[in-house]
Amino acid sequence: MRKLLLLCTALFALTACEQEKQALATAGKAPKQIIDKTTDDINKATALAAERMKAAENEANPKAVEK
Repeated sequence: MRKLLLLCTALFALTACEQEKQALATAGKAPKQIIDKTTDDINKATALAAERMKAAENEANPKAVEK
């Protein structure tokens, strides 16, 4: 009876460890996805700001554009 109980406990522990490993792998992906999205958003905002700066410079200095 004790051997059966010990075997059941060991199987339960192994199953729990496997589930925890899968959960940790999934949770580890989330920060990387957040960082990648944030980097992409920053790059888009930087490009947009550069376009707006160039447009503002062209409006302020129309003669520079004609050359």
